[in-house]
Amino acid sequence: MFQFVSRRHRKLMDASEFALRDAAASASPRNARIASTVLADTRTYRSWEVRHADLLLPVARQRNNRWLLTELRNAQIQLVHQRALFRYLRNNEIQGAMRARLFRLFHSTLDFESAVLFEHRQFMLAQSSRISADHITDIMHDRHSPGLLTTYEKQYERYFELKCYLALARDRNCIDMVRPMLREAHMQLARVRRRFVTEPPEVSSYSFDLQDALARSGRYEALNYMVG
Repeated sequence: MFQFVSRRHRKLMDASEFALRDAAASASPRNARIASTVLADTRTYRSWEVRHADLLLPVARQRNNRWLLTELRNAQIQLVHQRALFRYLRNNEIQGAMRARLFRLFHSTLDFESAVLFEHRQFMLAQSSRISADHITDIMHDRHSPGLLTTYEKQYERYFELKCYLALARDRNCIDMVRPMLREAHMQLARVRRRFVTEPPEVSSYSFDLQDALARSGRYEALNYMVG
């Protein structure tokens, strides 16, 4: 049986699984397909559970709502990075020799087929964790973090695209032209990352435990529940 380090850790994981089950029945085809796949296969679910529990450890250590949400932001940044290669390949329709070269660059110790399977699995597990992390942000009523994370994701996507272009480029003139663009993208990414510290989450006065209980009962707003 999986061991949790604290009661808060277990509750965060319970909320995460609740989010996955909700997503499996949602109207979003992609999220429904991914969540259903994770939940349906015992081995895949256990992999997700171990990875997601590790991701949430710093979150579980926080009692203050602001720092809980700040650590959740940091967890979601990791998920952006973990999904980056798969998203780049899919969005840019990279095929053939270029695709094989990229996998050799990122997975030099794996053969091509193993590298493809690894990246697909990593994306699926990371996207599942993203679904769960978004749910926790939602029930805590932090309306500021989602927009900030979207900005970071778009900027990181731009940075990662330039990085991959340089890795694949053969023409020296193109390389010299793109390098300053990569440096600028990296600086912009750093500026967005600093905002994660300087722009605090929108914090509710109600604890995660109460908000989670209300979410499961269908009553999200703690204040409305208390006075209604």
